Amino acid sequence: MNEEGDLAGTDTLGDGDCVVLTFPARGDLVVLARLVASAISTRVGFDIEELEDLRLAVGELCLLALSGSDARHGDLQLEFTVSPEALDISCTLGGAAPATASQSNDGDEAAELSEQILAALVDEHGSEQEDGAVRAWLRKRRKGPLP
Repeated sequence: MNEEGDLAGTDTLGDGDCVVLTFPARGDLVVLARLVASAISTRVGFDIEELEDLRLAVGELCLLALSGSDARHGDLQLEFTVSPEALDISCTLGGAAPATASQSNDGDEAAELSEQILAALVDEHGSEQEDGAVRAWLRKRRKGPLP
């Protein structure tokens, strides 16, 4: 079998697999994170309803990481990790400056809305700040076993 055929035959992700996506921290590029989340969700075996929940949740996860900062010079890094019972996704904003006072007020409202949306879509979620970086994470459990 040729190299291309070998790659084409691996269309699922399994326990311990990890995919990392890094892109400039711009709101218009969050669509990339949603597309990757859809592709990974399909390869992990989530059904269409779970896939849609995750696609929306990843967008909110990115917005949550961006809130409270001036991300014009930062990068978002998403890490998708497969376990036997769930998909764990973390989004880290690095290299961004703290928000100005007016940006901070807007960011607090946006973060609160993102938290509410995440609570409706995923099983667990949270966020923390460490060493100037903001990290938001979520966990979506599957209804059935991974394939």
